[in-house]
Amino acid sequence: MTVDKERIQLNLRLDGHRELLNAVKLEAEAAGISVNAFVLNALKIAVGQTEAEAPIPITPPTSLEETLSPMLDKLLADKFAAIEERLGKLRA
Repeated sequence: MTVDKERIQLNLRLDGHRELLNAVKLEAEAAGISVNAFVLNALKIAVGQTEAEAPIPITPPTSLEETLSPMLDKLLADKFAAIEERLGKLRA
């Protein structure tokens, strides 16, 4: 038996916070959950619901390097790909 939940929506703009969005996406992917589930859980914790009440616990990274390394790797890979693309156009 399924229980219908009321569909409620929150639209959130992150203008000027691309790094935050990227970090949220990486953490959600690492936890094997959707960005929506990750943000919902973070909001539950922020308003005082305990982690036990939230279905997916958020675990803080163990180090700054652990947090930044995946973001920097992706950023560098994207920049390298853009440089290769520009060089290819110059050669043509």
